[in-house]
Amino acid sequence: MGHKPLALLCVCDYFKFMKFEYGDSDNPTGNAIIFWRLEGNTEVLENAEIVASNFVISPLQYKNETLMVNFPPVLIENHEELLALARNNNIDLIRGEDIKVPDEVKDIYKFYKKQIKKYNGVLQQYLLAYKEKKNVNVSMMSLPQLINQADSIMRGVRKMVRKGGEQEHVGEEIGKLREIQHYFDNEMKGFDLTGIISIIDQPDMYIDQLVDLYRQKFLAIFLEDYEKARTLKGEIERLEENITF
Repeated sequence: MGHKPLALLCVCDYFKFMKFEYGDSDNPTGNAIIFWRLEGNTEVLENAEIVASNFVISPLQYKNETLMVNFPPVLIENHEELLALARNNNIDLIRGEDIKVPDEVKDIYKFYKKQIKKYNGVLQQYLLAYKEKKNVNVSMMSLPQLINQADSIMRGVRKMVRKGGEQEHVGEEIGKLREIQHYFDNEMKGFDLTGIISIIDQPDMYIDQLVDLYRQKFLAIFLEDYEKARTLKGEIERLEENITF
């Protein structure tokens, strides 16, 4: 089998090259920490097990260029501390290769700079994955991929609604659902997101149940289990009738 062109790699392919320890690999946040476990020169390591650096992708662009900033490395005592930091701040956590620190190294930060080539490679992989998330090319997706993409977007929107705020981001994600619906209208009749698109940004918790029902219905249609699809359609319609604004 030949290699897939880089332009055709999906988000999940990018993350095969990165050890993604925390976060949603289908929905990178644009705010991530990459870390390396350290071995060797304990004196220069100051009893730290890990060196880590944070990088952030801006949602803004300058002359069609993506803006990204990375921060200086920080020594961390242990993995548990780092994982808690990622969880508490909703930051993606990516593991780099273990680093052996030679005995002659006296400055861990200068030594870290020598690892920057590896670091830049991970940055580029993460940036590509983030751009892939932001730019959904539905015409190149299979039906199962479209179903998964729609489900991922809907769950992401509901998560943002529960947290409150981020209305601009919510609007962008709903726009992606409309793009998928437009493709369904033209290419795959019977798959309909119209109902949930109109209410997905509302606070009613019943909408979380609807997201799951829509996914089940689409999978039933895909598997040609039309009896189950009709049953699920009825459940969806009854639930939508009970949702108040």
